[in-house]
Amino acid sequence: MSLLRTVVTYDQPAQAEVDKAFLEAEGITVNLLNYQTARNELGAPFYIQLQVPDQEHARAVELLKAVNPSRFGSEERVAALERGMKRTLLRFLAGAGVGALMAFLPTAAMEHVESGMATLAIGAAALTGGVVTVWILGRAERAEED
Repeated sequence: MSLLRTVVTYDQPAQAEVDKAFLEAEGITVNLLNYQTARNELGAPFYIQLQVPDQEHARAVELLKAVNPSRFGSEERVAALERGMKRTLLRFLAGAGVGALMAFLPTAAMEHVESGMATLAIGAAALTGGVVTVWILGRAERAEED
């Protein structure tokens, strides 16, 4: 029994059907995971995964890349997306740290504040600080690009 490996994921059932038919015409066994949960053209609640047996994976990738290389993306684009995600995470953590510190200092000095309320205030301030930081720095970055 061979294991199935995902080749490509889709958000539109029609795209998945086209590639499935193409690979089957080339003699490759294909399975569409989550296909029945996505039977509308408005988009799938779960991504559809085109899966093939492990031993046919390399051939399936090669065939689909030959037909539509943009579906797999370039290494440069993937690296750029990863850098952007890491940058956003670091911005969020920096803003969350500042927000938490700004909420912690006043609540630590107040003796009458319950510990549960102080924890809630610090958490809310951290979340708000992270989101606001990502939003402001993202807007500034987009303004520089324009």
